[in-house]
Amino acid sequence: MSWRSRLWWGAALTVAALGAAYTFLMPDRFFFGFVGYASCPGRELFDEQGYGLRIAASYFPPLWYAGAPAVFLGFAAHWLGTRLGRPRIGRVTARVAAGTVLVVYGAGPLAFLVDVAIDRSCVSGWGGPEGVAFFLDWTVAPTLAALCVLAAVRRPRHRLRALLRALLRALLRARWLRRTAAGGVVLAALALVPVADLAAGPIAELRCEGGHPLDTPLRTGRTAFMCGARMSGRFPTMPDHLLLAYGRRQCAAYPRSAEHMSFLAPICPPAAADLRRENAVERDAYARREAVGQAVCDRARHRPRIRPVRVGRVREFSEIGMEAYEDHQDTSQEDPVLHGDLVGSVPGRLAISFAPEYEVCVTAEAYRRRPPVEVKGWDKVIEVGYRSPGGDLRLRDPMDAPELPNLAVAGKGHYRVRVHYREAGTFQHLLIMVYPGRGDQVTVLKGG
Repeated sequence: MSWRSRLWWGAALTVAALGAAYTFLMPDRFFFGFVGYASCPGRELFDEQGYGLRIAASYFPPLWYAGAPAVFLGFAAHWLGTRLGRPRIGRVTARVAAGTVLVVYGAGPLAFLVDVAIDRSCVSGWGGPEGVAFFLDWTVAPTLAALCVLAAVRRPRHRLRALLRALLRALLRARWLRRTAAGGVVLAALALVPVADLAAGPIAELRCEGGHPLDTPLRTGRTAFMCGARMSGRFPTMPDHLLLAYGRRQCAAYPRSAEHMSFLAPICPPAAADLRRENAVERDAYARREAVGQAVCDRARHRPRIRPVRVGRVREFSEIGMEAYEDHQDTSQEDPVLHGDLVGSVPGRLAISFAPEYEVCVTAEAYRRRPPVEVKGWDKVIEVGYRSPGGDLRLRDPMDAPELPNLAVAGKGHYRVRVHYREAGTFQHLLIMVYPGRGDQVTVLKGG
């Protein structure tokens, strides 16, 4: 191995090691800025083709850490081939390693140089200096290292010229190659026509469905990604093809991307797998919390002393309590006054209040006659009168869906409503007894 080759190998190994260290220590960053739409074919090809190359490289360990393993493998092959008297095998192996690194990591810098050579305004198409640094800084070291490897294994100039001349003469004699080259030029021109289009690009109208990610299957595909990105409100004017390319670049960098897994999941299988696992954990935790809460309510279930006509049970977590409102012409428009900060009523409206910090186990019982008074174990027991103008007394959280059954078992008319309340740790318990009876007086049986 000559001194020239050793110097180039030293430079290649040093640059590869620095690139690997930078990639390993590179902090999480975010950049978003797409301005200007000049004729920038390099940027378009980098968006469309670079994604697939980076995904393929993620499955090939020698290309990890800015291609440093491939450079070291090339050096080992070249050194070993020279020592064993097989320099050609070592040179070929090193060139293959360097070429692979160049294909994966050199496409970005090459695309940028092509764009700048065509139109300097393409710098803005890459996001300005900040965008160029964001997209390409991690590709500089592996590109330089691969070029140093090619220089280290370069054959003497006179031999290289003779080899190229012989290869050129052989190619020029091949008629099939001339025909293939002509067809390739035409196809390349046709392929670059849409890339060189100066239009910003369309923004398609989408029909997007809502829903909580824990309640619905994870939607995947281009449409699902576009819906999620558009509904976030962050990309109102970005064309569809640029938005899709941005998502693919972020997927290639996942899990060190600047976007959350939920944003990338529709078009990024690794992010989708992580999101499914996270959702499964959240569903399991939610189910456990629900089971614990229901067990607490079940253990405290009321045992009535006389048989009620109708019973309803719900678990509530409300900031405004519960209310019954009858849509009737005789319903009062006044707000009920709460007695003991617990219960109040006006004709057609019944309001019950409790602490918004804790969950509450609610039991409601409707009777034909007055039930026995129960005050033991309760913090407050207050009874009020209520007049039902339509015979439809249904208590519910005005901001939520669950509601209790109709407690006006005798139809419209006068009722007495007895409300029991207590706190037990992080839970509240509420027992509501409703039975026909006249009188608007408020009776405080306990607390209040």
